[in-house]
Amino acid sequence: MTMTTPWTANVVDPAQPTQRRTPVPAWAEILLVIATFCIVREIPGIEFTGPVALIASVLVITVLLRLRGTGWSSLGLRGPQSARDVLKGAGMVVLVFLGAALTNAISMVVLGSLLGAEAEREFMDVSTFPKYLMMMGIVWTTASFCEEMVFRGFLMHRAVEMLGSSRFAWILAAIFQAVLFGLVHAYQGIGGILTTGLIGLTFGLLYLVARRNLWPTIIGHGLVNTFGITVLHLQATGAINTSGLG
Repeated sequence: MTMTTPWTANVVDPAQPTQRRTPVPAWAEILLVIATFCIVREIPGIEFTGPVALIASVLVITVLLRLRGTGWSSLGLRGPQSARDVLKGAGMVVLVFLGAALTNAISMVVLGSLLGAEAEREFMDVSTFPKYLMMMGIVWTTASFCEEMVFRGFLMHRAVEMLGSSRFAWILAAIFQAVLFGLVHAYQGIGGILTTGLIGLTFGLLYLVARRNLWPTIIGHGLVNTFGITVLHLQATGAINTSGLG
């Protein structure tokens, strides 16, 4: 009897049609999506270029999936099949939230001691309530959904398609997407690149633990960002003071 793990098992949605051959190889799909993100992000006159670039990337991936005769469920956008799945998913959401929070805390301490002031991350302005609400809209659309769909869903699957479906290949895929995830947060400075890269690696590994289901990381990602941005907003408005905690 052959034993499989959540990392190597072929997790498939029964309702999803069988994938057909596509004229676009996996490496070309990855390059196309990266190029789409980079080009759209440099379009002048767009206020939120990052979110718009992510939406454009998701649209390109959707087309590529259609060429394969499949959809987003093949990359992990699958709903629960039973009450037990809901409970397990809720537990994974908690694990994702705690894992990201712990990774962020450790990164702040370690990078702070190594890089000093350069470890400080630069964030978007959420000093007013309208700006806070705008960020919440971004968090629960492009930041949680699109980032997970592109980085944990698409990039990891296509990387494994090139490397071969093995446990080691999935680990390499998690590292690969984490590096890219950190680089797209370069606007936060070197501290942001390293911290978000490590958080991306945490998300990637927990995506594997969740049997490659995107919902736990989508919801957990959204909750982590909501907590962090809410704290930043409360600090900016003077509602809380955490200066003595550092």
